[in-house]
Amino acid sequence: MRIHGLMVVRDEGDLIAQSLDHVLGWIDSLYVLDTGSTDATWDIVNDYARRDRRVTPFLSKPLIFEDNLRGLLFHKFRSLFAPGDWVMRLDADEFYHTEPPTFVRECLRPLDSCVYYSCYYFRLTQQECADYESGRVSVSEDRTRPIAERRRHYKISAYAEPRMFRYRQLMQWPHDASFPFNAGYVSRHRIPMRHYPHRDPPQMERRFRLRAAMMKLKAGAGGHWRLDDWRRELVDTHGIAEAAKDGQGLAGESGVDTGPLLYWAPGTDLPPAADVSHLPAIPKRAVQRLIHPAMLPLLDRLRSGFDPHFSPREIPRSELP
Repeated sequence: MRIHGLMVVRDEGDLIAQSLDHVLGWIDSLYVLDTGSTDATWDIVNDYARRDRRVTPFLSKPLIFEDNLRGLLFHKFRSLFAPGDWVMRLDADEFYHTEPPTFVRECLRPLDSCVYYSCYYFRLTQQECADYESGRVSVSEDRTRPIAERRRHYKISAYAEPRMFRYRQLMQWPHDASFPFNAGYVSRHRIPMRHYPHRDPPQMERRFRLRAAMMKLKAGAGGHWRLDDWRRELVDTHGIAEAAKDGQGLAGESGVDTGPLLYWAPGTDLPPAADVSHLPAIPKRAVQRLIHPAMLPLLDRLRSGFDPHFSPREIPRSELP
């Protein structure tokens, strides 16, 4: 069994080296698409590729983000995958609290072939932001530390989405989908993942400006991308962000910004998430358990494949943020 990663990046220079170090601790191959970084992200990816053959830089071009860009990576490199391998959707700001090979070995049953994540959403607090902006904490010096030490406050997100699936030779991931058709039999267990989208004021300001510009170009992303004032996503001591008052930002996305603000000490366990709302209704799940082994190959043949003429949308030069 091998594990292959599909990663889309943009302006992650403050974190990408840590992310690659984390991923290369357990992955067999990594394919990276850059949607037009204006910082050192793409240079760092290429530097890793020169030193580690498992890293493949595929493309760097100013592209409008679509959740199907990983489908393009899948289409380009699927000939290198073998039946039974695992394929993962990866982001640079995600760190797996349980490494995927360990999770597969210890948590999955033989029929399980699609895994959702359990997201521990680490947040930047108002006080931490004040420490940066007052000069009590230097952004440049702080960025030399592991992200797990820099950001300690988090919420457990009720929202879940599929993150990994077992490869089948005939499975289809069309150009207009964010995940393959019939990805597999969904595991009851979610893989725990620490998410660090909000790291410091300069990173948040750049991220929010870019995402707001992308949404004006009809990017295929969640509604929280429309929020262009990053300060409204800072949380107070109770874990409440100003954007939550009018249902904007993360609070406007169902199940993402829920529960109390918790504190994590690096190296310790995170509280397990027992939510199974990602599973289909029991009758449907029972039917899937019976028919998936025999029917998926037939269903795969009936599904439309990736459009070989598909080309991702480029950001017009006049709209470059």
